[in-house]
Amino acid sequence: MRRARAGRADRGTWAMLNNGTTLGRPGAIRLESPRRRRLDARTRRFPGVIKKSMHPKPHRSGNLVPVVIGLGVFILMGMAIFQRPDQEAPPPLAAVATPESPEPGMASEVPAVLPAPLPTKPNAPPEAEAELNRKIRRLVRGTELGKGKVSLSVRACDDGDGPGREIVAIDSTLAFKPASNMKVISTGAALHELGADFQFETRVVADGDTYVLVGDGDPALGDPYFFDLLRYRDKDGEQRSLDEEKLLDFWADAIVADHRKAGDDSIRLFVDDSIFESEGWHDGWNPDDRLRGFAAEVGGINFHRNTWHFRPNASGKGRPQWNDMKPKSQPLLSRSTNKSSKAGKGKDSTAWIQRSPEANDFTFRGAVAGKYRPTNTPLELTMHDPPMVVAELLADRLRQRGVKVEEVGRSAFHPLDNATTIGPRIKSPIDRLVEHCNEDSQNLYAESLLKRTIHARNGGSARWADADETIEEIARERLGPMADELLANVEIDDGSGLSHGNRLNASFVTAWLDSMQADPEFGELFVESLSEGGLPGDGTLGKRFKGFPDGYRVEGKSGYIFGVSALSGYVTAPDGRRWSFSILCNGVGGHVRNAMGMQERIAREIANHGKST
Repeated sequence: MRRARAGRADRGTWAMLNNGTTLGRPGAIRLESPRRRRLDARTRRFPGVIKKSMHPKPHRSGNLVPVVIGLGVFILMGMAIFQRPDQEAPPPLAAVATPESPEPGMASEVPAVLPAPLPTKPNAPPEAEAELNRKIRRLVRGTELGKGKVSLSVRACDDGDGPGREIVAIDSTLAFKPASNMKVISTGAALHELGADFQFETRVVADGDTYVLVGDGDPALGDPYFFDLLRYRDKDGEQRSLDEEKLLDFWADAIVADHRKAGDDSIRLFVDDSIFESEGWHDGWNPDDRLRGFAAEVGGINFHRNTWHFRPNASGKGRPQWNDMKPKSQPLLSRSTNKSSKAGKGKDSTAWIQRSPEANDFTFRGAVAGKYRPTNTPLELTMHDPPMVVAELLADRLRQRGVKVEEVGRSAFHPLDNATTIGPRIKSPIDRLVEHCNEDSQNLYAESLLKRTIHARNGGSARWADADETIEEIARERLGPMADELLANVEIDDGSGLSHGNRLNASFVTAWLDSMQADPEFGELFVESLSEGGLPGDGTLGKRFKGFPDGYRVEGKSGYIFGVSALSGYVTAPDGRRWSFSILCNGVGGHVRNAMGMQERIAREIANHGKST
């Protein structure tokens, strides 16, 4: 029995233009669900429904939607909207384009509800499946992998009760390290447990002179990846970019306004990150990666991908300057040590940043080369204890506004009768996050989605230690009587696959993928969250699978950690037939390229099998 979905979103939202008034109630800044992408998925799977497919437009294309939150007008591309929970949605003051509006050149006769597709099963003659089996085994035997081993499964989706029939299996029940293929498990579990309409929400609550930033584990909060979708109009009507500084400013301004209204001498500022355990670094991760952005700590409050961005400037006299820091923390800069130098003429930059594992103390080192530009690719450094970093960043901006901050700390917020939410609520829908996680292999997103799933199921502070039990429970709910057999040797140590303690078998992965794509609520959302092979710019597979069989698509998740190369996903035929596959290669050492080539050839053979049947 499926559990009740957690955190259903209120669809009673509306967009409006600024009429010169200031709204007294808090607004909501929400990253809007990419509904166009979902429609695109159905269009490509059932091409007879709409005459012109929108693919291959980028998944994140969107229309401009004006938004009011009380401080100005936001223009949020593909984002959402001001919300008044106590009112019915009023008629719009101006017509705005919506993702459901037909685009130029697209058939206008789009039905309000797409017809349910006829079931299409990838049944094939036994001799054709036997031939596919022989070809794949020949490919595996003929690939030089050194001492590497392969666990492989191919499953015909929608074929039979429960998980589809496994038509190719090579050591498919052995336990292998999955690397980033773990993300299809953690994102699928999150959609199952939280629901396709779930939204992370971050807010500030006030109780007298105490202000608490309440976290929900949102990995997208202040993420520069989404800044190009965010625009707002200030009080003078000027359009400006929304970035990490402006998000902090909104909360700081709201606290200042509330504080002055109350007339208190000073305030206390806390963060509540108790939704996740306090341990942000996983012991199974490589300690050499601790300062690298892909291995950032995970918190109940995340900000700016839990990384600092620096753009050093060597154009002045003396040592290079490191003041271009995002998010900006002047107190930390003032305590930093600058041992960097200017690179000689014609020399490459060797600049780097050092910090202690348990502190945000910076030492700038190496030689800085080239001209400074605000658009230069930044040097990235992970934060230690991101929730407290956010607390200090917010406290710093409050002090700049003349507020005396008496105490900054961490405290679990317990709702009080007189506690109120002030300033904007920042909301991020799960489908946007799942897409970014799978398509671009974002480790922070995978860990946050896993831990949010654990919290929804178990309550309390989500722990990595509960990941294995949580995923096993969800797998049993989804896979039915086959679950125990498929879960043999499965060990879930984290959500991203960075840990070498994870173990999956290929049969479990293909059964899991089959159950995901068949889900009536989020099946196509999940498939579309994966990178599409041969589509430049579409995530980690965009540059792979060039010249894939005409009309067939391969969508999947690649994975790599030392000694491991993996690829799991789907091959989909033009008529909607689909096969799930998982190819886990361990111990490949220096033969990663060979493993990747083998994975691509196997996916092509699946597509050729579909064409021949």
